[in-house]
Amino acid sequence: MNGLHPDLVGKLAAAGFGFVEVVDTRDDLVPVLVARYVTQLYPEDGREDINIRHDVPDLGAAINTEWERLAAECGLFSVTADGRREFLVGIDTAVDVPDETEFEAHRWVRVTMADEWDIAGAGCESGILGVGRNNPTFVMASLNGDVVMISGYWQIGIGIGYAPRPERIAELREQARRVASYTHMERAQRDWAERWLAALES
Repeated sequence: MNGLHPDLVGKLAAAGFGFVEVVDTRDDLVPVLVARYVTQLYPEDGREDINIRHDVPDLGAAINTEWERLAAECGLFSVTADGRREFLVGIDTAVDVPDETEFEAHRWVRVTMADEWDIAGAGCESGILGVGRNNPTFVMASLNGDVVMISGYWQIGIGIGYAPRPERIAELREQARRVASYTHMERAQRDWAERWLAALES
C-alpha cells in the first residue's frame, strides 16, 4: 500500500505536510495503535512530556512552537538531502463510504514539512491531527520508529509527549498483545502487532 485517499492528502497539505507514502506494516516498526498507548504511560515508564496551559496567550502558536522544539530535541525529524524534514504520522487510512461499514485501518504515513505549517489550527480543524482547533490528538514517529510522539487535550492543558525506543517499554508490548487479540479490529493490524512482538522476541 503506497497510496492515500485524496481527501486525506488534502488535509495533510492544509496542515503543511506533504504526503510521501503509506508505509508498509513492517515488523520492525511499532504499530500505530500500539504507539497511541504512549498517552497512558507515566514518566517512570519512559515517557517525557510537556504541558501547555489552556489559558496561555495565543494557544495555537504555543502548541506549534513547543511541538517543533520537542520534536527536534527528541529526534522525530529526519532531514532529506535538500533540507526538508520528514517523519511519520499515524492516520486511519480508511475513508468512510455511506451505508458501508469498514474497519479502521491505522497506518504510518510518511510526510515532509513545508516551510509554512500549522498543526494546532488547520491540522486539528481538519480532523487529521486533532478534533478541533487547538485540540491535538496526533501520534507521530521517527522514520525508523526509534521515537514515538503523542499529543492530547487534558483538563490541565495540552500535553505533548514522546517515548524513545518503544520496543523496550513493557506496557507497549502488552498493548500489542491486546491489539493482536481484538477480533473487532482489522486483521492486518492484528497481524502487524503479532509480527512486531515476534520480531522483538527473536
